[in-house]
Amino acid sequence: MRPVRPDISASRGNDGKWSVLWLIVAFPVFWTLYASLSRYNLDRMGDMVENFAWGISWQLGYYKHPPFYSWITAAWFSVFPRTDFFYHLLASMSVTVALLAIWRISTRFFTVGQQRALLVAVFFLPPLTFLTRNYNATSAMLPLWAFTFLFYLRVLERRRSLDAVLLGVLGGCAILTKYHSVVLVIAIALHALLDRDVRGLLLTRLPVLAMAAGALVLAPHLWWMWNSDFITVRYASEQGDGNWRDTLIYAARFIPVVFLYSAPMFAVLGFYRRLGDGYPLFSWPQVAEFWTTSQGRALVCVAALPPVITIVLGLALDALVSSLWSIPFFVFIPFFVVALLPRELTSGRRLLAPIAIGAYAVILLVLAPVVRGQSLAASQHNSAVPISGIAQAAQTAWYQVVDGRFAIVAGQSNLYANGTAFYAPDRPYAIQGQSLKLTPWVTKGDIAREGAAFVCNAASQERCEAAATALFGRVDQAVPFSVPAPAGAKKTTNWEMVLLVRNPD
Repeated sequence: MRPVRPDISASRGNDGKWSVLWLIVAFPVFWTLYASLSRYNLDRMGDMVENFAWGISWQLGYYKHPPFYSWITAAWFSVFPRTDFFYHLLASMSVTVALLAIWRISTRFFTVGQQRALLVAVFFLPPLTFLTRNYNATSAMLPLWAFTFLFYLRVLERRRSLDAVLLGVLGGCAILTKYHSVVLVIAIALHALLDRDVRGLLLTRLPVLAMAAGALVLAPHLWWMWNSDFITVRYASEQGDGNWRDTLIYAARFIPVVFLYSAPMFAVLGFYRRLGDGYPLFSWPQVAEFWTTSQGRALVCVAALPPVITIVLGLALDALVSSLWSIPFFVFIPFFVVALLPRELTSGRRLLAPIAIGAYAVILLVLAPVVRGQSLAASQHNSAVPISGIAQAAQTAWYQVVDGRFAIVAGQSNLYANGTAFYAPDRPYAIQGQSLKLTPWVTKGDIAREGAAFVCNAASQERCEAAATALFGRVDQAVPFSVPAPAGAKKTTNWEMVLLVRNPD
């Protein structure tokens, strides 16, 4: 059941393969460097330090999201230093792993020239580049979606039990990363049900193996959900404001935004064209070729159905369908954009990829310090908060009054608590939302035995003392400390902070 492959006789064997692989290798190198030069903090919203603060507790779930991507973060930093550079590297490697699967999928449909064009186009695609600099639940779905579909194709082609088990495991892990991944699983199931060439597969052991493997992966989390009163589902349901007008507006602009995100690919692929090249503007017959094989029809299903299912579920649940939810769809959308380019035009111009990517890289690296400076000057959300300095100064303040490990921290904001968990050398557990209910891995007994601290702006000390007393039982000492503001930030004076300490018993 292999697809009818285009003629690749013009490819040059391993040389063609290496011309594709260098693009995959270049991706994490460049985007890690760019993110490191263009950002003062990891991200504006504090998602990335939150991932880590959750992951190091190794829970079966957290109050906002399922746990898999937080586990990946914790595992990564059990090997690599806790620095911004290595976090940017994690974000880049996550997409790179997705690119590896995208490439393996593309070998079923494209010549080497088209494979190369696909990866060049992805290099310029915002949802897989700029928007994935924040490693979070949404961007973490990318490699899992890509490999889930790759192993679905392998099941169609080889009908091996191992592939079916891995399909189930990967699909389960995708849902365990973000519940939104259920739309991919639904799309795959619908293809298996509706494709006449695949339907017979449902009568074999393979779908049973896949479902059993997926259920086994999800079972511990489902048990956790039951025992936590479905807190993640309740959190998701509370994100809408109950205003149907806003819900409809978000849904209506979702698909147009997907097309806008795709626009840079058309611009890049335009470099393969020349006036009077004798080929049609778009090669619609190449797009139609996807429909001639079961694998191609599967690709059509996973590209077309998830956006539709997402909108339907958003309307049904009164959820604001964010344009960022489209990020994992771009595992599949680029295939159809590249298919519009006549394949004969991709066989030559081998220098186009290194020249285009090299020029783009130089421009962005030159602009990176400017982007960083503008972000600091705007100081939106948490972009200019010196959270690394606050975290390290907080640990220094702790050791001024306590002779024991800095083990537990809370904060006036989650950023203060989670940032301290990531940047402080002792790697304390961070209490979420000033609530032990949201932080079941920290107990009152832990606080009594090991002590705890509350990070606060000095101007809010009175309010923070009340919150810390309610949380810790008492506050024994208040240790002031000061952290310089970053150069170029809107706030030019030092950050005056206070650490409210509850001593160990």
